[in-house]
Amino acid sequence: MDRIRTIKGKGIFISAGIFFLAAFGYFFFVANYVLYFQETQSLFVFSAEYLGKYILKPGGLLEYTGRFLTQFYADRLTGSLILSVILTLPCVILYFIAGRIKRGFSFPLLFIMIPSCLMLIMQANYYHLMEYNIGFILILGYYQLSVLSDKKFYKILVLVIWPLFYYLAGAYALIFAIMYILNNLILTRGKQGLFHSLILLVIVAASFLIFWKILFFQPVEHILFFPLPLLENTIYRSAFILLTVYLIFYPLICSTNIGDKYSWLNKRIFSFLSVVFVLMVGALILVKIYSPQTARVVELEKLIFNEKWQEAINYQEKKPAKNLIGVYFYNIALSETNQLCDRLFFGNQDFGSGALVLPWGDEHLNRGAYFYYTVGLIKEAQRWSYEEMVVYGYRPENIKLLAKTSLINGDFRMAEKYINILKKTIYYRDIAKEYSKIVSNPDLVYSDPELSSKRKILPKSRFFIQFNEPQNNLPLLLSSQPDNRKAFEYYIAGLLLTKNIEVVMKNIGKLKEAGYDHIPRFIEEAVLIYYNSTKSYPDLGGLKVSSDTQERFTKYFSAFVEARKDPSTLKETMQKKFGNTFWFYYHFK
Repeated sequence: MDRIRTIKGKGIFISAGIFFLAAFGYFFFVANYVLYFQETQSLFVFSAEYLGKYILKPGGLLEYTGRFLTQFYADRLTGSLILSVILTLPCVILYFIAGRIKRGFSFPLLFIMIPSCLMLIMQANYYHLMEYNIGFILILGYYQLSVLSDKKFYKILVLVIWPLFYYLAGAYALIFAIMYILNNLILTRGKQGLFHSLILLVIVAASFLIFWKILFFQPVEHILFFPLPLLENTIYRSAFILLTVYLIFYPLICSTNIGDKYSWLNKRIFSFLSVVFVLMVGALILVKIYSPQTARVVELEKLIFNEKWQEAINYQEKKPAKNLIGVYFYNIALSETNQLCDRLFFGNQDFGSGALVLPWGDEHLNRGAYFYYTVGLIKEAQRWSYEEMVVYGYRPENIKLLAKTSLINGDFRMAEKYINILKKTIYYRDIAKEYSKIVSNPDLVYSDPELSSKRKILPKSRFFIQFNEPQNNLPLLLSSQPDNRKAFEYYIAGLLLTKNIEVVMKNIGKLKEAGYDHIPRFIEEAVLIYYNSTKSYPDLGGLKVSSDTQERFTKYFSAFVEARKDPSTLKETMQKKFGNTFWFYYHFK
């Protein structure tokens, strides 16, 4: 028996090591967008005030622990390592549980690996949070504690401290209670098993009533279900139910003599082949649920938040995220690099002017501020960020943006408030230190490239923001600040995307006044469409259409005439050669 146990011990740790490497590789190289997305959804702050939000509800400290670990997702390597360790822990704990329940430990290795694989599949969903993983680990850890000793005093102690476990783990303690009672009745049997089960039932009922009616005053569904992952995704929910049921019945599975009846299940070769099989099935499921579109949007968002504008542009053009948010961020990056009217149609613009400004509402609350920040409507950007903070709590980007907008507006007292929040974090304290220098010496704001550039384009007169029709703010902003190049290009881009060439022509004369020494590429292309239909040029304000654009239009016109002979392939033919032109957008979108 000792020989068998030694072999199995080696087997489980080798298998755990293989699983760890597989999980690490997946989240480091393939699905790191899951980690980054989750890290940006909350900002962990080392303060009593922040902790206070979590100690006033059952399961709150579990959530707090999850948020503490999630902050390390900001670093690709550290985050992947921590998550892989957490996902690997269940198979190790299950090994020790099986060894305690099944003396001699004749038990197939396959059964120990299943929960970790299910948790890996669940973690591939970017709404599966770290606290959910820790919750399942707490269930297993507490059950392992409950079977460590057969002494009566120890058994009673495990039951007596259950309310504390309920407070720490929330609804996961209820899953443990079901697991404990069911297996206690079947495995222990007799009066002792029934007695312990009845005691726990009384403790569960009493704890629930005290937590609900006396201590925490939380809604009943919160006491019963928080912080379980109640996501609606079919694959995710199936994995969650299967994992929960499997853990509840795991002690019963351990107590069976399946390993004795079918000794070949315990052979080393079968054990490792079965583990490989489970990992392969898991890998196939991961491939099925992997979303390249989501990965691209999150990666693009990451580049935008880190202000790597040109990298964001190159990424979107190479691996386009074909949804509204991806195009919106692409346009932000173009504007921040003053390329909006020179490169607009090099990227996907299937959403028209809707991808320039996001409408007000909860759906876009965490992203809509960046348009206003880009064009210089700093107070409106601050309002969006503040509303996001109120609705979703502290997040890295909303606190950073609130600090920056306060500095730009000269509200240094408010800026200091947000900077102090960033100082109480691990990964954002360096940014906070830089901003603190500006609070101490306000003149330094003019030496900061980003903040000083935004101050220069602040509107010089006041006007009411039209949040229901945000594109209407651009003419108002330009009236207040005519040399605001970013606002001007956003305004023209909106006209191009709505094919309003007439109004574009009326604004070309303002280019020189706005500091242009040439006509941006796509405005030139609009000019040639106008000229082709009217046979006259608009007022170009002393600027000229480049010979390159004229030559390109001649080729486009010739290709269009030729391709029109076969209407069924007209769009496809023109897209191959001229898909990145305003002319193609004007005729085919």
